[in-house]
Amino acid sequence: MLIELKVTNFRSIREEQTFSLVAGNADKELASCVIDRQLPGLSGVRFLKGAAIYGANASGKSNVIEAMRFVTGFVEGSATKLQPGDPTGATPFKLDRDSGSKPSEFEITFVAENVRFVFGFAVTPKRVVEEYLVAYPKGAPQRWYHRTFNEGKNAYAWARPSTAFKHDKSLEDKTRENSLFLSVGPQFNQAQLTQVFNWFKNSVRFINLSADAMLHPRFTTELMAKITHHDRILRLLRSADIGVADAQIQETEVSVEELKQKFSPAILARLEKDGPMEPRKLVEINLTHTAEGIAPVALDFDGEESAGTRRFFWLIGPWTDILDNGYTVFVDEIETSLHPVLVKELLKLLLCSKKQSKWSAGGFYHALPHPVG
Repeated sequence: MLIELKVTNFRSIREEQTFSLVAGNADKELASCVIDRQLPGLSGVRFLKGAAIYGANASGKSNVIEAMRFVTGFVEGSATKLQPGDPTGATPFKLDRDSGSKPSEFEITFVAENVRFVFGFAVTPKRVVEEYLVAYPKGAPQRWYHRTFNEGKNAYAWARPSTAFKHDKSLEDKTRENSLFLSVGPQFNQAQLTQVFNWFKNSVRFINLSADAMLHPRFTTELMAKITHHDRILRLLRSADIGVADAQIQETEVSVEELKQKFSPAILARLEKDGPMEPRKLVEINLTHTAEGIAPVALDFDGEESAGTRRFFWLIGPWTDILDNGYTVFVDEIETSLHPVLVKELLKLLLCSKKQSKWSAGGFYHALPHPVG
């Protein structure tokens, strides 16, 4: 469950920006859009199921998502994917004289395994200059670790940790200048850090719906093949008021020659990127539509369905997965090639449901150029 994200000096973001999912207490309407979750030290605080940022093009909306994507990727991969001396990937603000020499700063407040954490770090393109993790299992802060880079000594200083944290000093020497301690600890089975690491690894998801995003319906079709999901997805398609009565999914073996006839040179080049093309299974989707006065008609998914219908179908699978597993999800440009009515139906599934058994608060984010009614 995400509570708050703070970011400073990253890409187009210069001053500190805060994305908060703490609900105000003044407005008691739309109770289904908030979650009352009792956390030690936050008595009476409610949390939003979702929030939206909208504004003009090039106003920095997507870079809030990119900040969270960078944090997640750096937590997951800085210990295993970066070699000594590799750049961290941090990109400071470039449009003034000072920001380029300052670190990018990030701080995330979230809940993992029913414990609230505050995790933060400051990083230059070369090294991590500060990193800290504070836990609130009973409401009072427990400093699990805090390291800062001392430039004069060219070494890191480590603050004394809380007695509740099982600190292994040998891991300090294993933490490179371009990696996070939170990334290193789980590689050596440090249990407390692993539970935090796993929140980033298993609970955070990103969906990019921009016009140039490569979208594929396979996940939805795989879910529809399951008896437990077929009728559910079909109901969602019908509820969107796009005239869908049924969906037929068929998987066929396609030869290399048929692939060359079916796809454009650009797509074929991507298919050949990993080696010579081989026969593969392709999924054929036919959505059956109803219209007054005629029998139901099946339309070819790729050739006859609208871009909005195709995107809605692509999203239904991931959307049900979000609902089932309570992921914290960041969605960019949700309105691209989707009618506002379809966007509304998707948002209703997440924000208006009264079922909270598997839903975790604070996970839904939209970067929109215009508000959606």
